[in-house]
Amino acid sequence: MTTPPASFRILLLAVAGGALVATTSLRADRDDHRDDHRDNRHVDVDIGINIPLPNGYLDVVVGREHFYHYHGTFYRRGPHGRLVVVGAPRGAIIRELPPRCVRFRVGRVVYFRYGNVYYQQVPTGFLVVGAPIGPGVPPPPPPPVQEFLSVWAGPNECLFKDGQFFQRTPDGLVWMDVPYGAISRALPADAVSIRVHRDEFFQSDNVYFRRTPEGYRVVPAPFPPH
Repeated sequence: MTTPPASFRILLLAVAGGALVATTSLRADRDDHRDDHRDNRHVDVDIGINIPLPNGYLDVVVGREHFYHYHGTFYRRGPHGRLVVVGAPRGAIIRELPPRCVRFRVGRVVYFRYGNVYYQQVPTGFLVVGAPIGPGVPPPPPPPVQEFLSVWAGPNECLFKDGQFFQRTPDGLVWMDVPYGAISRALPADAVSIRVHRDEFFQSDNVYFRRTPEGYRVVPAPFPPH
């Protein structure tokens, strides 16, 4: 077999080397592109994780859907990782019933109702079910006297209910952390007066208010947590 001239062999090696460099560069670009996507996904996840959750919340998984539950209210992640209030998902199981549930029986089946949400007890907790039909079903509950309390953080209205604060957004009602310093013109209906030394505070579901000339200010707990 005839050996190619040295100059031709050098040319072949140069072409092969250029192709290898180009392939390596292309692979590197693709890897960098993949890394960019991984970084973006990581940032999105971090944004969701760093948003606080209600104290005492419960993770609830229904099929492939992930929800959060606290105090009778269900949430799911919305845009930017915010917690958006949603209706109770059928099939969700919670460990404990919300406060002020109504217990009743339809035939031999016992139900629990919280607002317009119905539960049945199962071995692992309480299952969200559809509204029962038949004799024994109590009439729908009357509308609450105070559904939400308006609390104002400057010009922005926040809504307070069952120890939680919310904001109205185009995506729906979104949970928010306690807006310390916000002012309400009235107290929650279930607020209880407590005194710490000579100062009077009003407590509602572990949220504290203090009377000021402007109204009732949301303040931190006036004593260390237990």
